[in-house]
Amino acid sequence: MHKKVFVDANVILDLFEEDRPFHTYSVDVMSELFANEEIELFITSDMISNIFYILNSRYKYGFDNTLLVVEKLSDIYTIHSVSGDDIKDAVDICKKRIFKDYEDALQYICALREECSLIITNNPKDFKNASIDIKTTKELSKK
Repeated sequence: MHKKVFVDANVILDLFEEDRPFHTYSVDVMSELFANEEIELFITSDMISNIFYILNSRYKYGFDNTLLVVEKLSDIYTIHSVSGDDIKDAVDICKKRIFKDYEDALQYICALREECSLIITNNPKDFKNASIDIKTTKELSKK
């Protein structure tokens, strides 16, 4: 069983927007993980800013509601503070074409730093070169 799990930003956004295609699976899987005290869930500090921006501007959550989301995220998830070394390592694996997307590379580096054994994402192709187990919420869902 995975004790440390990194959660991709797209999964978190799925929780808040019912129109997203993986909403039901993400709610199902994350609800189960939230209830399991043996599993530590990780996100990165930069994800918080990105999620805030997307919920507030694109999905029109409103400033105050989006602040509440940020508060909840910081209560539920262990937040990895992105360091200069993380940034350099993410750039390096992008330059080597191991990852094509910088944001995904950064999340992957942070998951490695936290010794996560699983990344949950709804875009598994973005992590095809990862050495960590990758699963979608659809694969993990019991629905």
